[in-house]
Amino acid sequence: MQNENKEEQGLENVNFKLEGLSCSCEAQIVEKRVKALKGVKSYSLNPISYKMKIGYDPTLVTVEEIQKAVSKAGAKAVLLGTK
Repeated sequence: MQNENKEEQGLENVNFKLEGLSCSCEAQIVEKRVKALKGVKSYSLNPISYKMKIGYDPTLVTVEEIQKAVSKAGAKAVLLGTK
């Protein structure tokens, strides 16, 4: 259990605005690609504002890799901020 808590402490959160989505099915493709990235621990998307929040382990995946996965799904992830 201590290892799990240690992993959670190393997580970072990043927020994006998704651009270029025309329907909810495209959002599902984005979700599938982002969740498949090693190091992505949490994912949430507001389907109205198309704002996406990702919890990730920065030792396993970078913000640029997340943006690249979104781009491969046909959208653009504009960085809003990190916490």
